[in-house]
Amino acid sequence: MYLRTVTLKNTGPIESFDLTLPFQGEQPKPVLLVGKNGSGKSTAISFVVNALVGMKQHVFDDIEVEKGRVYRIRSPLAINGTAEFYFARLAFDKGVVLTEWQLNRPKTEYADPSAMQALDPAWDQLPAHETSFFNLNMGKLADARLMEEMLDKNCLLYFPADRFEPPDWLNIEDLSSDLKLPEPERMKGRTTRRIFSRNRLKPTLDWLNSVIFDMMVSEHHERFVPIALPVTEDSPVPQGNNIVSVRVKVPGKAHAVFSSIQDVLRKVICEKETDILQLGIGDRKSRIINASVVRDGTPIRVIKDLMSLSAGESALFCLFASIVRDADLSSMSFHSPGEIEGLVVIDEADMHLHVGLQYRVLPELIALFPKVQFILSAHAPMVAIGLENKLGEDSYEIIELPGATHIPPESYSEFREAFNVFTKTKAFHEELLMAISSTSKPILLLEGKSDAQLVSTAWIKLKPGTTMPFDVVPCGIEPDEEKRSGGAGMLRRTLEFLSAVTDRPLCGIFDFDRAGYEGFAGLNKHVFSAGVDAEHKYHAKKKVHASLLPVLTERSDFVNTDKPIHSFMSIEHYFADTVLQKFGFSLAPVVAGSKVFEIDGTSKQKIAFANAVNEFDVTEFMNFQILFDRLNFIGFI
Repeated sequence: MYLRTVTLKNTGPIESFDLTLPFQGEQPKPVLLVGKNGSGKSTAISFVVNALVGMKQHVFDDIEVEKGRVYRIRSPLAINGTAEFYFARLAFDKGVVLTEWQLNRPKTEYADPSAMQALDPAWDQLPAHETSFFNLNMGKLADARLMEEMLDKNCLLYFPADRFEPPDWLNIEDLSSDLKLPEPERMKGRTTRRIFSRNRLKPTLDWLNSVIFDMMVSEHHERFVPIALPVTEDSPVPQGNNIVSVRVKVPGKAHAVFSSIQDVLRKVICEKETDILQLGIGDRKSRIINASVVRDGTPIRVIKDLMSLSAGESALFCLFASIVRDADLSSMSFHSPGEIEGLVVIDEADMHLHVGLQYRVLPELIALFPKVQFILSAHAPMVAIGLENKLGEDSYEIIELPGATHIPPESYSEFREAFNVFTKTKAFHEELLMAISSTSKPILLLEGKSDAQLVSTAWIKLKPGTTMPFDVVPCGIEPDEEKRSGGAGMLRRTLEFLSAVTDRPLCGIFDFDRAGYEGFAGLNKHVFSAGVDAEHKYHAKKKVHASLLPVLTERSDFVNTDKPIHSFMSIEHYFADTVLQKFGFSLAPVVAGSKVFEIDGTSKQKIAFANAVNEFDVTEFMNFQILFDRLNFIGFI
């Protein structure tokens, strides 16, 4: 059962939303809903869940929402702005169609209903004196028996934003009922399969124990086979056969389920494709499931109890194990996750996930289930980048709300460039996320390699024996740092990107010239606000600073505070004119008669200069103290 189209009009923050769900042949593409808080992601999802609830109510009496009730309450308060109504229409396979209307006054008071009739003929079904209407047309599945057959062969799951389990240190005595999976039901009209799914690790592992039990007891049969007696010196000729009993594996559904769970866990805890996952289980007194990751014959990670998985790992494992479990409870026949079918809705898929889990593991897990239609909402750009990296740019779709705008993958190119920057720098080593988690040391971002080298050298010269309290990182996307030139635009994009994906303290220093000021002024105004002065900005929620390069008194003519784009101050101006001239920089004035000049040397020339200053006396670096004082003044160090 797949969702085919969604039409929303005037629903909450969404004025108009028309979506035809994407497919590659018969396989559904994942759909990622993105947008700011309050943009309507959960609103759109709620209509999908409303339909799933209605389908199960058509057959069963004991699902999460009482029969005859709805998951999503209709109310005039949910009508967008000054609009007079909201409308929703969702079309699924087999002619199943959900239609909802909510008016701000009775239908009879609408003098001209043409706009509503143009949206959908269902307008005529709305009773004259009513203000709301809900209809779930079951199409070809109107017969409850046919609907039950469909439900029994599909996973229909919803993972709400509050799906996470309490921490393992919590006294859960009063919560025990919430931390158990329901026992199987065999009564007509009742089911233990739930649409609403939550990340519960203990019951998931209890269920896995039962799968292992079934696999070992029910899917291993006793066989009697002859074993030839050994030849000995006393008996050089075989004397006959012994009949021995052996247990032979006869794979069934339990084996398929266990193998699928292994596939899920492997994606969660193994970092490389060549890593080997080994599972073990304790004796009957504990039945603790343990795991180890082996790389090149050596265990690199040992998990003595899967209950000790990290919160993010537990979240992903439980989520995707729940899909396998639901398929296990169905009559669906499958041998691997790739054969499981259904519709899975995940609200805030990136919640509580480390960026590495967002970027690598979540897309890997989605790819395990190609026949499942995933509809996800997320804030983190790393989810989209990871999906493209794993699936390819044509194998998923991004929809930005509230405007229901289809976002091409290229829209994330700036994030990819910024990501590439830090995979190549010493501060982030082989992977951005591994390095972020390994230290909390602040990061000072500079426009280019030569700027970063000058600052690092200045610290050593001015503060010998004192460890630099931050990592200095140059912007730029070239893998070869000798060729790297980032510039103010790259610094702005990198600063915005890192502020979204890490809690490490950051500070970007922009040259006080035209490009630097434009980069500084162009920082996202919804995130960065005015700081301690006009040359400083501060992130609304994170310890992230942006500052223009502080100006020496003797270089005050190099900046124009009234029109900052007419400024020319760069970090090389901290050195004396005679030093700059000696190394080939032109001191030609930008305006005849002035003393203001630009540093217009090539990137290669700037790097050569940065290398040469290692031999300078400390007196040549005294002007850099103004920069370090600035970092202290704005609260970065």
